[in-house]
Amino acid sequence: MKVKEARKLIDQVRTKIKGKKDAQFMDKQIETSIRKFMDQNRLQRPLRKTEFDISSASLSTIKPEVLRKADDLYILSVILNRDPQELKLWKTYDADMSELRKAMDTQTTAEGYEWIPTGFSRELIERVKLELKVAALFNRITMPTSTYVLPAQGADAVAYRTPESLVDSSTKITASTPRTRRVTFNAVKLASRIVFSEEMTEDSLIPVLPYIKERLVEALVVAEEQAVINGDVLPAPHQDNDVVNLMDARWAWNGLRWWARNCGTVEVDLGTFNTQNLRAIRRAMGIYGADPAKLAWVTSICGYFALMSNTDVLTVDKYGPQATILKGELGKFDNVPIVVSEYVRSDLDANGLYSGPGNTRTILILVYRNGFMFGDRRKVTLKTKEDIEVDQTIGVATQRLDFQGLYACATETPVGVGRNVGPC
Repeated sequence: MKVKEARKLIDQVRTKIKGKKDAQFMDKQIETSIRKFMDQNRLQRPLRKTEFDISSASLSTIKPEVLRKADDLYILSVILNRDPQELKLWKTYDADMSELRKAMDTQTTAEGYEWIPTGFSRELIERVKLELKVAALFNRITMPTSTYVLPAQGADAVAYRTPESLVDSSTKITASTPRTRRVTFNAVKLASRIVFSEEMTEDSLIPVLPYIKERLVEALVVAEEQAVINGDVLPAPHQDNDVVNLMDARWAWNGLRWWARNCGTVEVDLGTFNTQNLRAIRRAMGIYGADPAKLAWVTSICGYFALMSNTDVLTVDKYGPQATILKGELGKFDNVPIVVSEYVRSDLDANGLYSGPGNTRTILILVYRNGFMFGDRRKVTLKTKEDIEVDQTIGVATQRLDFQGLYACATETPVGVGRNVGPC
């Protein structure tokens, strides 16, 4: 019975009551019945979105294992198309869900008891970020809207020497106005697809929940890493002529290779692989190549072994116990960390592009990490659709984000590339 139907029935009963005493008794009975009815059917009421967001950092006190259980409930409810509270697993996790409901009460208007999982928790989102290597080099912001304009720095503010003020007509402090430019983030949707057999039940799904989450994390990581390294937005053609599917993540935004080839054109031929040519990349980047703490080398495993032949490369085992090591870092050259990624291609031609089969060259990318930024618009969510023709359920996990350079492409050089490394 719907809430509106219940109220209509109550109104009909009221019209048949004539005595004042009976009316007062009925009012009390009606009030008690309504409260009981609403408690039993509270999920029929429209609920505010803020009551469900467990990706929020404000829930930092919640234990990771509790959030993992919330993710399990969310995956099961979406795949099976059932209310989470109807699942057997809900009863198993009831004590942990009570902990989440109490936490929700601290950030909503006493409505936390209505919480049910409707999205992945911050624990799974953090797992995606922990798996990132190249994308983890850059800062991230939360986008309040799908299109967000960020005022980006164009030049540093300048401090001037100022004399002590001794009289009323002292010299004014010299004004300094740093130039800014507008960087626009447009959220792009990245998605991963998983197919389930229609015969799958709650009991058969529970054992594979960890596997499902691992595959979702892996797929989203691959898409983000591919795009940040090899991205090249429309119009076609792509810089690599084997990227023809417009749904490929490598069309999502302009990546580091694109920036090196199109912005300042910092490219050095490393056919002769030596220290002098490697340093030429950094020299060509100008002020952006000055501080090794703000730089990172990004290359393939083939490029890494080419670097290992250089006696100026310092391996991790020689850093010392106090060294800070980046995710994926395997060494340093001129005190700049070397991050190895399997998504840096080793089948490129001498120009650093994929032009066809048979090429065996790779590249080294040197990037100024503060020159780029991610904008995260939406947390990871899961949707499903039944495919009756093949008797399967298709699950799609999505996230919305963007990657942008913070400096003017036409005049600045925040990234350089060394090409023609190999053969691999």
